[in-house]
Amino acid sequence: MLHGSFWMILLRWTIRLTGLVSTVILARLLTPADFGIVAMAMVVVAMLEVFNQTGQKLAIIRIEDPTTEHYNSVWTVSFILGLVIAVSILIAAPFSQFYFHEPRAVPVMQCLALRAALSGLENAGSVDFRRDLKYHIFFLYNVVPKLVSFVVTIVLAYAWRNYWALVVGILVNQLALTVFSYVIHPHRPRFSFKKTGDIWSFSIWTFIRSIGVYMNQQIDRIVIGGISGAPAMGRYAVGADVATSPSREINDPMIAVLFPVMARLQGDQAQLRAIYLRTVEWSALICLSSSVGVALVAQQMVPVVLGSKWIDIVPLMGWLSLAGGILGVSGATYTLFDALGKPYISARMQWFRVIMLMLAIIPTGIITRSLVAIAIVRLIVIVIFVPTLFSAAGRLVGISMIDYVKVIWRSAVAAIAMAIAVLAFDLSVTASDAVELFAKILLGAAVYSSALWALWVASGRPPSAEQDILAQIEKYARLLFPRRAVKT
Repeated sequence: MLHGSFWMILLRWTIRLTGLVSTVILARLLTPADFGIVAMAMVVVAMLEVFNQTGQKLAIIRIEDPTTEHYNSVWTVSFILGLVIAVSILIAAPFSQFYFHEPRAVPVMQCLALRAALSGLENAGSVDFRRDLKYHIFFLYNVVPKLVSFVVTIVLAYAWRNYWALVVGILVNQLALTVFSYVIHPHRPRFSFKKTGDIWSFSIWTFIRSIGVYMNQQIDRIVIGGISGAPAMGRYAVGADVATSPSREINDPMIAVLFPVMARLQGDQAQLRAIYLRTVEWSALICLSSSVGVALVAQQMVPVVLGSKWIDIVPLMGWLSLAGGILGVSGATYTLFDALGKPYISARMQWFRVIMLMLAIIPTGIITRSLVAIAIVRLIVIVIFVPTLFSAAGRLVGISMIDYVKVIWRSAVAAIAMAIAVLAFDLSVTASDAVELFAKILLGAAVYSSALWALWVASGRPPSAEQDILAQIEKYARLLFPRRAVKT
């Protein structure tokens, strides 16, 4: 799992580093309104594209010996859904301006309908890279199209200086991904519905969950787009992306690797419980350190990374990063439900969170019209929701809340220690934004690592994420500094 996580984390960080460089450049070439127009269009496009996220490829991963007909059935359904979604986007686009009051978003949506059609054409055989744990190939499969899109987007943004550069970049990325899926995998799909029933029995619940995932991610943006317009939408979208990226882009790849591993252990509950708790521990280490870290350096990070015209998003950053970090700690729970063959629980929990967010965010947005208030409410809802999610998983595999506390507490205490140290530094030192940002990052990393290590040692060095880190350090130390053979 750690080996696969290395490739998936490398993949996500290569893509996100490319995206970060792209965002930094584009933030200086384009305006918040440009980002807001595309964000509005993507709300509608993604809302309809979610209907093609039926979990069919996950179903193939769970099947012990999938046949060619399984792959063909997945491709056929995806192709048909892609066409239906593309037509639906074209039909829905003109009506979106009655809510967003932004006519420029309509032609953007209509152009992005092509993305849905191209997505449906992707080679279903590419799922084998995850199924067979060949993550080095999966890395190439995703990185090459992203790099092509990056170059095209930057060149067009420099030439055009408007939001159409973003639109073309999105389309180029999907076109390159679809073409490359046939270049890198030998499977050639044909129309078939023979195994649709086998696939759909699992994927229907994944489909329902996917809609819930989308709503959870977009409900605040939908509210903001309706009450505040394109500039506010752009600020919130960019703020949320920058605030949550550090935790999400390390944690999510690890969770992605978890499903194929758990699928092979679905008959051994003790092993499932052990690997699930270890993953929660890793998620806590990653998400709590990075989310608290972003909250602590937001004041300097925004002007240095994005530029002074984005300074308005600073008050959002802390709330959004903490919300993303706390939610990220529970990310492996949905994978556990799927591995146990209970995707309906994942779907129910996602929709439970949707209802909580809707009841909290919609009235907050209407009454306050404040982006900060919406971000705070999102954090409060997540703090309430995560324990209920842990409890639902614990009942299935025999895990108590005390078990969760045992694997999370060291990361939480280390994050608090880091916060105290960085806040004290902030009060006592004044420097340029760039220097202060660099110093706070170094200080935070040093304090967090030291505190985490000291707590682990004080706890008696239990089997844990810290032990995994130590084992990896020792492994690479032996490779770099091999001992000389002793003659006897």
